[in-house]
Amino acid sequence: MRMTEGFAFFPLTFDEDGKLENPDELDGMIARANTEPKATDVIVIAHGFRNDANDATTLYDAFLKTFAANLARKEFKAVAARRFLVAGVYWPSKPFREAYSEAAAEAAGTRGLKRSSRAVKTPKAPSRSMAGAKKQLEDFKKHDANAGQRRKLDRAITLLPKLDGNLKAQDKFVELVLSLVDDSPADKTEGLQKVRRRKGSELLARLGAGAPSGTRGFGSFLGGIAGSVGQFLNLTTWYVMKDRSGTVGTEGVAPAVREIRKRCPGLRIHLVGHSLGGRLMASCAKALAARPLLQVDSLLLLEAAFSHFGFSADNGRGTPGFFRDVVVKEVVKGPFVSTFSAQDTVVGGPYAIMSRLASDNTREIGDATDEFGGIGRNGPLRTDEVANMPFRKPGVAYEYKPRVINNLDGSGGFIKDHADVMNEAVTYALASAIALTP
Repeated sequence: MRMTEGFAFFPLTFDEDGKLENPDELDGMIARANTEPKATDVIVIAHGFRNDANDATTLYDAFLKTFAANLARKEFKAVAARRFLVAGVYWPSKPFREAYSEAAAEAAGTRGLKRSSRAVKTPKAPSRSMAGAKKQLEDFKKHDANAGQRRKLDRAITLLPKLDGNLKAQDKFVELVLSLVDDSPADKTEGLQKVRRRKGSELLARLGAGAPSGTRGFGSFLGGIAGSVGQFLNLTTWYVMKDRSGTVGTEGVAPAVREIRKRCPGLRIHLVGHSLGGRLMASCAKALAARPLLQVDSLLLLEAAFSHFGFSADNGRGTPGFFRDVVVKEVVKGPFVSTFSAQDTVVGGPYAIMSRLASDNTREIGDATDEFGGIGRNGPLRTDEVANMPFRKPGVAYEYKPRVINNLDGSGGFIKDHADVMNEAVTYALASAIALTP
């Protein structure tokens, strides 16, 4: 435990399977909650794409700083009198970079994706330009693969120098790498099932592989097979982290929340998740919908990285959203708040491009017409239980509605990019939600 901005902060560290690495962390928080004067509220907050624990801690500290400043406002006098605890979730995520170039691929393991006028036009020799791809495959082997998957990744590594112009090798390479997500939960709104039905060479071509057919795709600006492989591995990172965030939320955070409620029955529980941490918290809430149902007091999803149909009754093709139960079973007793922003280029760009590999659709990538767009870019779509409203400046009251998702549009300056979730307007929205929990 440490004190930050006046809050007792307890780290809850989970491994890739959702196992709490140190149960003493949770026990210590519960003991503190039951010490007189007893705690009244706990905020459980989860990060998204991160490099390490220090990066996540920076996010948590910055978030709590503006939250504490908002609690000093006169309208939150009653809320400020409560005794808060904060549980910071730490889970083994990976970075998902927006910037992409062949040079960055070699230096950073081919992660990231962004169109650049300075991108390399002429492919490097395969043995050199594939160095970053080999580095990332080795990272997958070390941190994300079981024994069988490691053997397949070893075979994928041997194929790297053979990929240029070799469709058969490309097909096999993609098949081997996608073994990492063999056990991915079936979620038709995320596109993985459609992606896996395509040949690997076709996927790489759509990313700009420059296959012998001359097909050029989303990544043609990268120049050559190495750029396409780099993008493909970046998108594989997305799928691996998507699955992991769901596992941690379901198998780790949800049981921890149940334990908190069991041992601290009067404690208000507020869930907050950013990016894939939003998916983690949505997965946690879905798990809490199972019997016995446990209601949390509030839920705040910040630029969440999952399908904008995640809460829908029907995505337009007869498929309900993966997290539909959270709405139907009213897991959130108090305000349920979700933010989105047109300036979120992570959820609106790379995430949508990744999912677009599943479709022949050529409409605007990432916007509300995209079958595979993200909730952090467009808000929850095809969902009747939504109250749309703009962000408010601190001091301007919210009128949150019960039993719906209060959908806050942060476009136009309130949320300037995917990471802009620690500012005073965002934490004012949280303070406003907590103020409505009796």
